Amino acid sequence: MAVPPFTFGPGTAEVFSVSQLAIIVISLVLMALSITAYWNTHLRKVLFAIIIFALFAIQHIINYIDAQVADIMPDDIRFTLFSSITLAILVLFFFTIVKK
Repeated sequence: MAVPPFTFGPGTAEVFSVSQLAIIVISLVLMALSITAYWNTHLRKVLFAIIIFALFAIQHIINYIDAQVADIMPDDIRFTLFSSITLAILVLFFFTIVKK
């Protein structure tokens, strides 16, 4: 198991692991709630929320696997991927708010 690059003292890796897993679980729960809301309302804005929560979960799953399980990609590619996913999330939030 690889140690995250920001280990400053005892317990930091555990805090990282717990926070990453909590973010993943909460993102998936919110995505499931959004799917249920879409089935009930058929609002197009809820589709954006589903995609946003899915992208957020994917981003943190990749980050957790890369830092804790196995080094699956070089850091420069991971940083580029995360920046692109974050940009996509922000653009989707923008369209969700602006679109009527």
